[in-house]
Amino acid sequence: MKKIYQITLIIIIFMSCAKTEKPIDLSLKVSSLQTEETEAKIQELLVKMTLKEKAGQMLNIGLPSVLEGEYWNKRDSVNFDAQKFKKFIIDYAVGSIHNTPQYPATKEEWFKIVREIQDSAMQKTRLGIPVLYGIDNIHGANYVNGSVMFPHQIAVAATWNTELSRIGAEITSYESRAASLPWNFNPNADVATNPLWGRIGESFGEDPYLISEMTNAYIKGSQEKGLENSTSSAVCMKHFVGYGAGKNGKDRANAIIPENSLRQYFLPPFEKAILNGAMGIMISSNAVNGIPCHLNNYYITDILKGEMEFKGVVISDFSDVEFLVVAHQSAKDMREATKLAVNAGIDLLMNPYDADVVDLIVALVEAGEISKERIDDAVTRILRLKFYLNLFEMPYNNPKEYPDFGSEKHIVANYKTASEAITLLKNENAILPLSSNKKVLVTGYSANSINMLNGAWSRSFLGRDTTYNDRSKLTILDAIKKQVGANNVDFVEGTDYLEDINSDLAVSKAKKADYIVVCVGEIPASEKPSDINELELPKVQQELVKKLAKTGKPIILIMVQGRPRIIREIEPLVDGILMAYLPGQEGGRAISDVIFGNINPSGKLPYTYPKFTGNILPYYYKKADIRDIDWGYNGFYPQFEFGFGLSYTSFEYSNLKISKDTLATSDQFKVNVTIKNSGKREGKEIVQVFIKDLVATVSPDAKKLVRFVKINLKAGKTKTLEFNLTTKDLESIGINNKWIIEEGEFEILVGGNPQELLKQKIYFKN
Repeated sequence: MKKIYQITLIIIIFMSCAKTEKPIDLSLKVSSLQTEETEAKIQELLVKMTLKEKAGQMLNIGLPSVLEGEYWNKRDSVNFDAQKFKKFIIDYAVGSIHNTPQYPATKEEWFKIVREIQDSAMQKTRLGIPVLYGIDNIHGANYVNGSVMFPHQIAVAATWNTELSRIGAEITSYESRAASLPWNFNPNADVATNPLWGRIGESFGEDPYLISEMTNAYIKGSQEKGLENSTSSAVCMKHFVGYGAGKNGKDRANAIIPENSLRQYFLPPFEKAILNGAMGIMISSNAVNGIPCHLNNYYITDILKGEMEFKGVVISDFSDVEFLVVAHQSAKDMREATKLAVNAGIDLLMNPYDADVVDLIVALVEAGEISKERIDDAVTRILRLKFYLNLFEMPYNNPKEYPDFGSEKHIVANYKTASEAITLLKNENAILPLSSNKKVLVTGYSANSINMLNGAWSRSFLGRDTTYNDRSKLTILDAIKKQVGANNVDFVEGTDYLEDINSDLAVSKAKKADYIVVCVGEIPASEKPSDINELELPKVQQELVKKLAKTGKPIILIMVQGRPRIIREIEPLVDGILMAYLPGQEGGRAISDVIFGNINPSGKLPYTYPKFTGNILPYYYKKADIRDIDWGYNGFYPQFEFGFGLSYTSFEYSNLKISKDTLATSDQFKVNVTIKNSGKREGKEIVQVFIKDLVATVSPDAKKLVRFVKINLKAGKTKTLEFNLTTKDLESIGINNKWIIEEGEFEILVGGNPQELLKQKIYFKN
C-alpha cells in the first residue's frame, strides 16, 4: 500500500510539473511531501494532546523570554531564567522559538542553547515534542558568529545567476545547521514596487519572474538534499502578501492592490515556491486595501491554503497579532485579535514576550469561537514540519561535524557572488578600469566601513554594532590600498551619512590625486528604521561630489546601498558609476577588483533606477502611465532601466529567430539568438527575453521578462542560444482575474541592453 501511495505521489508531482516552466526536483518534493508514516505519527500525537498542549504548539516565543533580565537587555552570554524557562518550555510546551540572545552566539554556544531547550522539551514534557527553532538568516547564517555573510538578496538578484542564489542558500543552511538552527525565515519573495521601501535591499527586486527564479534556486540550495538531512534547513517564505507595495513607501504601510495586480505580480513567486517545496510562509505585517493581512481569510485560507494547496506552516510576523489591536485598530483586544488571526488561517503565532495567546486560544475554542478542526489543522502543519526536519530523532546538531563552517571554500563562493553583483552603470570614455600605478583619493561615507558593506541583519539587527565585526575583512579603502599600495592612496572621511565632516580637506587632497573614488551610501537599517522621507541621496553626500567635481579630476562614484537613491544632479559630474548594493563581507575586495580590472563587471539592475522621486515606475508600466506634458508617450524617466548594466567588453546580438510565427493553444516555440563578444576581453553577459502583448482588454504591460541566462564569452567568440517557450508565457490576467491569452500580435524582445533589444512579432490565434 505504501509503495502504491508513493507512486501516486510521483504521478501527482509530475502532473504539477507540467504547469510550471521548469521541472521540479522530485527528490526534494518526495522527501518533503506527506507520507503515510508521517501522517500516522501526527494523528497519533493529536489524539493524545490536550487542547492546551495543542495551543502551546501554536505559540512561537522569542529566546530572550526564557533568559535572565528584560527581553531587550544587551547580553554577552546566555543564562536561562529557571522560572521563565519552566513556564514556557515545560508548562506551556511552546511549539517554536525564534530570535537571538541579543548577541551573535558561536555555533558552539548555539548548540548549548538549543540542546538545553530540546532536552527539556523532549524529556520533561508529557508528550516530548521538540521545539521548532526559526531564525532570520537574511544573508547567510548572520546571527552565528564566524559564519559567512553573503551579499543581500538585491545584490544576488543583480547577478542574474540563479546558481549563485542556490550556492548561497546551501552554505547558509549548512552554517545554520552547524548552530542547530533548522528553520530559516527567508527568502524574501516580496515584489518591491516602491524604492522608498527600505527592505527592497532584502528582496530580489521588482520583477516577478526574476524573483521566482532566484527564490526557487534558494529553496533548492536549502532543501534539495531533503529536509531530514543535517545540512538542510526549511525555508519560510515572506511576506504574504504585498509587503513591498506600501502606498507611501514606508515599512508596514497599507498597500492598494487590485485583484488583477495581485494575481499578475504578487502571487506567482509564492505559488512557484510552494510547488518547489516551501513549507513555511510568514504573513505580511501590513494591510492590503485596508485589510490587515493577518486577519485576511481570503488571502490565507482561500488563496494560500486553498488555491495554492499549501500544506506547510503559516506563521505570523513579530507581534503582529497584537498589532491588529495597537496598530491596525481592527480588533478591540488580544482575545479578538487572536480569534481573527487563527480563524483567518494563522497556524503559528509569533508572540515573543508571553504565553497569553495559548490561554486565549483555549478559551476561544471552549467558547465555540474557534473550531477544534482549525486547531487540529494548525497543529498538524506544525508537527508535519517537525517530522520532515527529523527533529524527533535529531533535535540538535554537533557543531564539530561541520568542518566547512566559515571555510575558505565558503568565502570563495561569497566573493564570487559579490563580484558578479556589482553593476557598472556609467563608464565615460572607458575611464574604468583604473591603472594601479596612479594616485587615488578615497573618500565618502561608505569608504571605510565593514558595517556599510554588510548592511542590516549582520550579527545585530540593524548591523551598526561594530563589536562583532570580522577584523580580517577589507573595507573599500583597505582593498584599494592593498591593490595600489598605501603610499598611492589618500583617505579623507568627507562626510557622515547626513553631516559634513571635512569635505574641504577632501577637495584639497584631491588636487594631488590622479583619480577620486567617492563612496556614498545609506546607514545600515531594516524595517521601520529604514524608513526615509526623501529618495534623493542625502544632500551632504551629493555636495561632496559637487565640490570634488570642481577640481577637474576624474571621479568614480561607488554606491553602497540596498535601494536606489536619486543622483540626477551628480550623475553628469562623475566619469564612472558602480552600484555595489549591500555586498557583504567580501564586498570591499570585490569592489576594488572591479575598479582596477581584476574582475570584469557583469551585474545588471534588478529594479528600475528612478531619476525623480515623483516618477517611480517599474519597467512593466502601462502606456498610459508615461503620457508626457506634450501629450506624447515619453514620460518614462529612469536614471537607469531595469536589466541595465555595462561591461569592460561589448556584446553584439544578431539573428533573432522564432520557430513559429503563429501560435495556438498550448503551443511550444523556440527563440534563437546569436551573441558575440565584440570587445577585447573575456566577459559575462546576461541575455534577457521579454514578451510584449500589443493589444489586450486589460491594458498590457510595456513588456514582461520570461527568460534569462548568464553566459561567459571570450573576446571575439560567438554563441547561439536557444530558449524554449510556451504559450503560457504569453498569458496575463484578464478582466475576470483569470490567466488568459487574447488573440492578436505579440512581440518577442531579446538582448542585454534594455534600450537595444532585438524584436520580432508573432501571432496567437484562438
